[in-house]
Amino acid sequence: MSFFLWSSIYAAEKESLLEVTPDVKDYAVNIVKPIIDAYPEKDRLSQMLKISEILIDKETGVNSNSITPVKYMVYNKLEKVHIGFLSTFKLSNKQKKIIKDWNSKYMQSEPSKVFFSPSADEIIKTRAAFGCTHYARAFIGVVKALGLINSAEDLRYTISCKADDYNEALEKNDSKMTINGHQFVIVKINSRWYAVNTSKGESVPLPEEFSPESIIPPHNIPIKFKSYSDITFLLRKVGQDYNDDCGDDNLMSLMNISRSGDPASSKFKWEKFNTEK
Repeated sequence: MSFFLWSSIYAAEKESLLEVTPDVKDYAVNIVKPIIDAYPEKDRLSQMLKISEILIDKETGVNSNSITPVKYMVYNKLEKVHIGFLSTFKLSNKQKKIIKDWNSKYMQSEPSKVFFSPSADEIIKTRAAFGCTHYARAFIGVVKALGLINSAEDLRYTISCKADDYNEALEKNDSKMTINGHQFVIVKINSRWYAVNTSKGESVPLPEEFSPESIIPPHNIPIKFKSYSDITFLLRKVGQDYNDDCGDDNLMSLMNISRSGDPASSKFKWEKFNTEK
């Protein structure tokens, strides 16, 4: 790829949290690609799952410098009185820098932003992933960088919420209740859509009649992953293509998406889901 073309792609994707930066490209080409090239399974879904496995591996993945979310929250509280260092004694020098930088960059106005605001570039560059949002963004960045998807519309960032949580919030008409959920990706392979749980390296085929455009209120579309066998997730929003990060970079926007499918609307637009089906 010429420098001009690569620069054009980089500029076109600059506003997205899923952009392919030089650091993303370097990680994809030098760490992920050699493993994929040596992997005997060459079908597209197997490659997608292998990439997910690489990303969550402690040696090759994007989590070698991960810090528990609780540690971020404790550091944030202590740093308000300038004693954040008390919570970092057992961290490596790299982790100390990450927790300080991410606290300063993301957690001043809303501490929970550390879960939702880092881009694929920053996650890969720091290797500090610790949640589903981080893994899904890094995954899309790597797949894009390796050119494994022919059409931008065939790979999409996906947001879901827990059915039980949504039902409870709906019944109470509680727009302040936290609705837990899960972020992952969907990928179209040979005309069939698959959900790839990028936090666990697993996939599940979506119904043959499924299309991303069918994820609209009020009817729910459920999905279950083997790793969370006791949880039913309800699909809420997917990106229009692999550059669309869905605008879930803060807790308020994510909760609005869980209620309405729209980061700007807090209204409940989905019907109650019958969890006994």
